[in-house]
Amino acid sequence: MDNKRIVSVGKASAKSEKTSKHIPSKIQADTLFTFTTELDHIVAYIKNKMVPPRYCEEDIRYLKIPHLKKIAYPMKCFCDINLHRIEEHLQWYGYYGLAFTKYWGMQRQIQPIQYINPNSELRKDFTTAFSAALKSDVRKESKIQLKMKSFLLHEMMYYKPYEGKMKNRNTGKIEKKCFTDECEWRFIPDVTRAGFEQVYFDENILNAGGLNDLSNAMSGLQEISLNFDYADLKYIIVKTLSDFDILAEQIMTWGLDKSGEYQLLSKVIIWDNSKGDF
Repeated sequence: MDNKRIVSVGKASAKSEKTSKHIPSKIQADTLFTFTTELDHIVAYIKNKMVPPRYCEEDIRYLKIPHLKKIAYPMKCFCDINLHRIEEHLQWYGYYGLAFTKYWGMQRQIQPIQYINPNSELRKDFTTAFSAALKSDVRKESKIQLKMKSFLLHEMMYYKPYEGKMKNRNTGKIEKKCFTDECEWRFIPDVTRAGFEQVYFDENILNAGGLNDLSNAMSGLQEISLNFDYADLKYIIVKTLSDFDILAEQIMTWGLDKSGEYQLLSKVIIWDNSKGDF
């Protein structure tokens, strides 16, 4: 498959667009959280005022597309789980996180994903359409056909099976998981404008080290990252009091005025000290 011919996703931008009045959920958090297993990552995000994407490898065997088992593309994942229910999520994805308002995220094209029942007609229809698109001759395709092929691939980027297996980022173990528990939202920027491939399929899937190298190369690029101001941050989550001390020491070396330092530190939640209150 010719990746460059079929992939054309919307531009990712930190610029806000006018939207209709935001209606907060009465069930889910009106907040988007992103987590990592490393305190250093959170410190870098805050210092640089941006959250970069990383290539993530997805197992798509549940879609039953012939000769296609895995796909990798750039994203940053978020969830809108309420704090009193988020401990299970932290056990999988790490205890270090940033939180933004959902309105802020929606203005920046962060999108809730769709969980797929492999037995559904939706899955079967998608498999039929995508398989047909793979078989088409790109040299004879019309502009409409190319757009439809791009749409199908872009749609797949926001799919995930209802359940499956994955590596727990904290323990490193492969475990069964109900993915709908994650309440996932995704930020998927167009990285081709920064010279990167938008997607890698089976024959082009790199080993873990290769994907990490590519992801690290994207980490300092503002044009494909989620850029924010400190006022946009709703919470900063760290695991322990010693983590807070490390974060505070780092913040005090950035040349902020006292008001800026206090503003950031006031947003910190020390999870081990606070989780019993949620």
